[in-house]
Amino acid sequence: MTSADFADLAVRGTAWLAMACYFLGAFLLLQTHGARPRFPATRWVWAMGCDFYFWHVIAAFHFAHDWSHAAAVQSVNERALAFTGQSAPYGIWFNYAFLAAWIIDAAWLWSDEESYLRRRRVLNWGLHGFLLFMVINGAIVFAPDYVRWPSIVALAVLAWVWFTSPARGRT
Repeated sequence: MTSADFADLAVRGTAWLAMACYFLGAFLLLQTHGARPRFPATRWVWAMGCDFYFWHVIAAFHFAHDWSHAAAVQSVNERALAFTGQSAPYGIWFNYAFLAAWIIDAAWLWSDEESYLRRRRVLNWGLHGFLLFMVINGAIVFAPDYVRWPSIVALAVLAWVWFTSPARGRT
């Protein structure tokens, strides 16, 4: 394996693992009944996804952007321009916000599961809505076809579970 192959694997692999954990973790969170997740591994999966996304950001900065915020801004902006025809010079900040939001959410689930599960619906929907918006952009809109189609299937399963989940009615 060449160093370029390793760099590509580090950047893409950590993103794929983060998204796999995101979809699995969101699925497990939707299986919550009452005050506890149905599956004890829920918080581990959610935290691992967050960790993988953190390492994705680190790998991207190390291998793709040479630790330059300006290079990261340019890269994200160029991808947005290529896919949407619109410039997005602040797009990188949405990625930073995604990482921060996921860290906060995973830390809250890990540190005080009961409080996490009782939090206000508007907070839960706002936070998870933002996370989902970013996942849709990263795993579907800006993704290559071999990532896009499995992500669409995972998103469809997640939507079906959400619409049929007893946790959806939780306050």
